[in-house]
Amino acid sequence: MGLCTATYIGISRRDEHLRKDMMLADFAKVLESSTLIKQGAEAKVYTVELVKAAEGRPGITVLLKYRFPKTYRHPSLDSQLTKNRLTFEARSLTRALKTGVRVPVLKGLDLEQGWLMLEWIEGISLREWLQEHQQHEQSQEELLNLLSDVGTQIAKLHSADIIHGDLTTSNMMLRASKSQGPSRSNQEVVMIDFGLSSVTSLVEDKAVDLYVLERAFLSTHSDPNNRSLKHSSPLFEIVLQAYANYLSQESWMAIKTRLANVRMRGRKRSMVG
Repeated sequence: MGLCTATYIGISRRDEHLRKDMMLADFAKVLESSTLIKQGAEAKVYTVELVKAAEGRPGITVLLKYRFPKTYRHPSLDSQLTKNRLTFEARSLTRALKTGVRVPVLKGLDLEQGWLMLEWIEGISLREWLQEHQQHEQSQEELLNLLSDVGTQIAKLHSADIIHGDLTTSNMMLRASKSQGPSRSNQEVVMIDFGLSSVTSLVEDKAVDLYVLERAFLSTHSDPNNRSLKHSSPLFEIVLQAYANYLSQESWMAIKTRLANVRMRGRKRSMVG
């Protein structure tokens, strides 16, 4: 069960040694030598040092997302579901990158073995950053810049009809910014984990995507003792403003109206229990 069945993407001629190392590797051995950093119900996420650093050549570390077999499902059904989800994720990442959204670069994909390989994003999640810096007065300008960046990245996704499917601050990484200038944040937002993504032009799906993020802000980054913030988050409003600024007036008004409807339905469900 080797890696030779995989498709490798974005490996330059300069890194041809990487392709050879991967082709000769055995998938089980790769997992054994990797570091598990996250495990969910559907997948395990590892960091893999494919090439160790050497004099004159930096090491190459990637992220490996492995959708392991589910024994509670029929093997053929499980295999097809895994292939479908990986295909959707790979297509969404590729489409997002072409649109100008900051996402990890897709490095490899193996539908038969159930994994995809991504660029490793060095940094912390937006959730971690907010928990540490949200109340620091000296961080307010950077907070505004980062949240505005989030809104712009989501607007770019939706303009390309990409629905993330799991917008939370845990699925947004911060890395050192490649932009220059004193008014810019020294960090930039990278959208990650497109495992639940889809492609659709439906306004309803875009509104639901935003609503999921709003609920994440309310549950994770709001003052629980402030009743006035029960149905709105000042942080999310910054995101939403940047989102609106990126879109055309017509597109924004359609999504804004539908978001209000989604919010209303959500409140009714919470009242019913």
